[in-house]
Amino acid sequence: MSHGSKRAVITAVAGNAFVTVAKFVGFAFSGSSALLAEAVHSLADTANQALLYLGLLRSEKAADERHHFGYGQERYFWNLVSAVTIFFVGCVYTIMHAVDSLKHDHQPELSFIPFLIIGIAFLVEGYSFLVALSEFNRQRKEKNAAFIAFLRESNDPTTVAVLIEDSVAILGLFLALAGMGFAAYTGSSVFDASAALAIGGLMGLLAFFLASVNKRFLINAADPKMDEQVKEIWKGDERVQRLQRLNSIVISPETSVLMAELELREEELFTDMSRDEVVQAVHFMNRLDLIRRSLEEEVRAATPQAKHIFIEFVGLPEKKDHE
Repeated sequence: MSHGSKRAVITAVAGNAFVTVAKFVGFAFSGSSALLAEAVHSLADTANQALLYLGLLRSEKAADERHHFGYGQERYFWNLVSAVTIFFVGCVYTIMHAVDSLKHDHQPELSFIPFLIIGIAFLVEGYSFLVALSEFNRQRKEKNAAFIAFLRESNDPTTVAVLIEDSVAILGLFLALAGMGFAAYTGSSVFDASAALAIGGLMGLLAFFLASVNKRFLINAADPKMDEQVKEIWKGDERVQRLQRLNSIVISPETSVLMAELELREEELFTDMSRDEVVQAVHFMNRLDLIRRSLEEEVRAATPQAKHIFIEFVGLPEKKDHE
């Protein structure tokens, strides 16, 4: 697990838990729909980031008999659950309350307290954003990637999620501040409720983005950058005649599975061999291929679900001389 990712999540959980309580206190004093929307927003973010942390911890479990490649995809699963949490806890509830406020023309009591709480929230969530941005940039520079490209293609959904959530949280604070400010200035509750609607819509977009990012890694996504690097390595290797197949699967931000079929150059295989030795070697390789195909056919006959089979022969016996 990346220590930076862990730090970013813990900072976000602690910061959001604090501002959640503060925003609910502010709502109790003011009755502002925009501030309630922000309180629910922070509550959803706190629950979400707690789930991200759970995913980080569970993804550290070692491989076992039931999970041969480990538990790295736990991180993507819990990130997906957190997106659903944001949608239902944040988006749906916030929009429903805002619509109700518009119907009943509920005018909030906007003293200095809710504006003070918004200011405190800016400081706390701004710090959390800077921590997440620092970790994101560290990972991006390690991969030598552009900001937007890495945002789209990063295999670490945790840091991306915290960064995007903190960005949306800060934007939500601006919306809440604007809604409350115009409501206080004009005496109209429409601005306050409209800000709440906008915040709810933001959370809906955030949930959709997070769900789409993590879905990609739960349906055996390839690792395109690794694939390209491998192709470049073997393209320049004089022993390789042709790359017939290359498959990869992202298991976690730190782990990908690579499977390949290569055709080697004959001169590399048979160098310094006599004609008879070449004949024996070709016969040996053909025999291995026949055995491999036979083993694959046996497996497919017994287990039709085995669509992709990769067999590697190890510890081949040496021919012994018999007296």
